[in-house]
Amino acid sequence: MKRMPRKARPRAAAELTRTDALLAQVLLHLMGDAGLKKKALALQAANLSNAAIAQLVGTSPEVVAQVLYQARRERAGRKRRR
Repeated sequence: MKRMPRKARPRAAAELTRTDALLAQVLLHLMGDAGLKKKALALQAANLSNAAIAQLVGTSPEVVAQVLYQARRERAGRKRRR
């Protein structure tokens, strides 16, 4: 059985199209004062790379990676407690 290719994700923020960048900015604006974790999760769900998310929220890709890692661990911890 052949393996299906993963959905293409932009590798860097510079690869975002103008439309994608505008839609991401609208999403961030609508989220208002939401924290970095919620914004990063929303942008990741929109299929953006860590580098693209970092540029949009004004931080580094390493910080975004760490925030998303911690969010996954928190979600896994809640599932185990049930």
